Amino acid sequence: MWDSRAWEGEVSSVGRYSITYKFSDKAQEFVWHLTSIYAANDRVERKEVWWEIGAARGLFTGPWVVCGDFNTVRYPSEKKNCVRYTRSMAEFSDFIEDMGLVDLQLLGGKFTWKKGTNFNIAARLDRFLVSEEWDEGFRNIKQSILHRVTSDHSPVMIQCGFKNRIKTWWESFSCTGRPDYILAFKLKALKEKLKEWSKTIQGNLKIQKQHILDQLAEIEDIQELRSLNEEETHKKTSLMLEFEENARKEEIAWRQRSRVLWLKEGDRNTKFFHRTANAHKRYNNIDKLQVNRETVENLEDITREIISFYQKLYIEAEEWRPQCSLRDCQTISSEDNQMLLSPFEPPEIWENVKACAGDKTPGLDEYTMAFYIQ
Repeated sequence: MWDSRAWEGEVSSVGRYSITYKFSDKAQEFVWHLTSIYAANDRVERKEVWWEIGAARGLFTGPWVVCGDFNTVRYPSEKKNCVRYTRSMAEFSDFIEDMGLVDLQLLGGKFTWKKGTNFNIAARLDRFLVSEEWDEGFRNIKQSILHRVTSDHSPVMIQCGFKNRIKTWWESFSCTGRPDYILAFKLKALKEKLKEWSKTIQGNLKIQKQHILDQLAEIEDIQELRSLNEEETHKKTSLMLEFEENARKEEIAWRQRSRVLWLKEGDRNTKFFHRTANAHKRYNNIDKLQVNRETVENLEDITREIISFYQKLYIEAEEWRPQCSLRDCQTISSEDNQMLLSPFEPPEIWENVKACAGDKTPGLDEYTMAFYIQ
């Protein structure tokens, strides 16, 4: 399954243990392959898996991602209570190096598969591996564990960086017309993508924060009864870092809404931002209007009266214009005149954009200056 609005996908090859897809964006400018696998549990059979994936790779070049259940680990630390470096681990590491793949750091936990009472059996069986071309193209790749629901395997998510996500979306939008129309069209389309992403991927920050606090409370209850083991200590540290990141996102969200420039990041004063944002909303709201000594309360009538007022205000009946004689007035040189008349150069525009405060009040497109600066 993939977002068909942004990507076109087709099967490249199918094997006994894997399936490879070819993906390209709508503009056909970025093409990459994804190999999804379910490796055998037997070490001898897994050699066939490594051969099969290598054969699939021989059919194409360019960015490549390999993911799935590899049914083995690379190091003893990736398996609970394991202290010996086995031949299976060595073969898996050799495969990764031979294929030129990058094994990304795993965030949010150590193990992706857990079993038994109190999870006394656990290992990192699931992962994403990316080619060097992919790693060079996406500098901010993150691989993290998501919450388990029913399976004994935890979902693993790869994130290629927010800027790259924006770039992919932007290039997927297509329309024709004047440059200003194309820009407005893409900004509007991007806004819808961002709203959808915020709801489905980022989720509700308040719910996420409460979920983290609940998990931390459980660990602290355990800590009151006994000392935490290595896995519990690691989980607690990860949760605390996740909570800090969540709090930072919440603060930025409210700060952008409140349009306050003078309160620094780090104060975590989201209640202040909440009050300020709501105050802006109440202050800017027009719920009634007095027109010719009559009170108008209907929203459509208020809108119509405001439009009518400003239309009349900017209609000029006078045809007379003041005139000014510039005789004997000092003038600038032809060189200065040429400089003033010359069009703005891109570097000059860009320097002025970067000099703006990132949290200045958004325009009609609702984007802050920070968006354009980034």
